[in-house]
Amino acid sequence: MLWAAFTLAFFAFLRASEFTCNGPFNPEVHLTSQDITLHPVIQSPSFMQVRVKQSKTDPFRQGSTLTIAKSTSPICSVMAMKDYILQAQPPASRPLFMFSQSGSWLTRSSFTKELRSILQQCGFPSNNFYSHSFCIGTSTSAASTAIPAWLIKVLGPWSSDCYELYIKLHNPLF
Repeated sequence: MLWAAFTLAFFAFLRASEFTCNGPFNPEVHLTSQDITLHPVIQSPSFMQVRVKQSKTDPFRQGSTLTIAKSTSPICSVMAMKDYILQAQPPASRPLFMFSQSGSWLTRSSFTKELRSILQQCGFPSNNFYSHSFCIGTSTSAASTAIPAWLIKVLGPWSSDCYELYIKLHNPLF
């Protein structure tokens, strides 16, 4: 579940509020399994579509659909999501990301707690990492591969140039 959430956050340029559930669950607002479509079939997807129902950059709450292509890299959001959905079979009436042991859903704070725990287990300092670190990492990765600034802004989606504050090309990450 965490691997699917981490890779989705990164490759879809998502804010934590777009994939976690921080209050009472509302299927009209929060991500559910019905908001993920693997194409052409779930067993062998080449891409997925993610329906984001609301975002802070969507003031009229029209929502948006993001398309993420399958990667040949071991870090592939499409394959992580496929594996998660097939194994966990999250019900459409509940948040997409739920802990199997407790049945509690993924919140911004539990996401940060689990991220820090994993980083510590890998021997990395973790105190400076939060759910927002994925926006920073995505922006930095995109900028480091010479993706044009206007495209990073669109992919964000950022309505201002604030994403430029996230790009950390000159500072070491760890």
